[in-house]
Amino acid sequence: MLLTGILLSLMLSCSYINTVRTFQYFGLRERIPAVAFTALLSKDTNIASLGIVKYDKVLTNVGRAYRPSTGIFTAPYKGIYTISCSLMSHPSNSVHLDIMKNGKMQTVLFAASGTYPQTGITLHLLLNKEDKIWIQNENRRIAKLDISGKHNLFSGSLITTL
Repeated sequence: MLLTGILLSLMLSCSYINTVRTFQYFGLRERIPAVAFTALLSKDTNIASLGIVKYDKVLTNVGRAYRPSTGIFTAPYKGIYTISCSLMSHPSNSVHLDIMKNGKMQTVLFAASGTYPQTGITLHLLLNKEDKIWIQNENRRIAKLDISGKHNLFSGSLITTL
């Protein structure tokens, strides 16, 4: 019985030490500033063939990594980021938008013509410092985007640094 008590006591003290080390490890971690942005289209917009969508109404731009003048988000740190995009096409046309990373398509959003279709997607991407993310018209013709209810947006945030 005494031996069982001693073993239990040792196990609990080892567990406690590991817990304290874990908290100490987090305390030593370098603090990285927050990175988050959300931008909308403020008006009906025509995007040229292979053109970049420039979301001009910025709601949030913590870390100033999104540039509305170019429509490009530049990762300020290596890490895992969440990137989201929603799309509503104008009823007169269907639209394909690509989420691009350094010039390479990551995925595509599609909204059909005829009504006010809406679609959205969220990605979790490993980005290196200075990687660039943007939304681009995949079509070989002008894409007309509708802002009924302001449904066209581009958003992202840093989840963790690596």
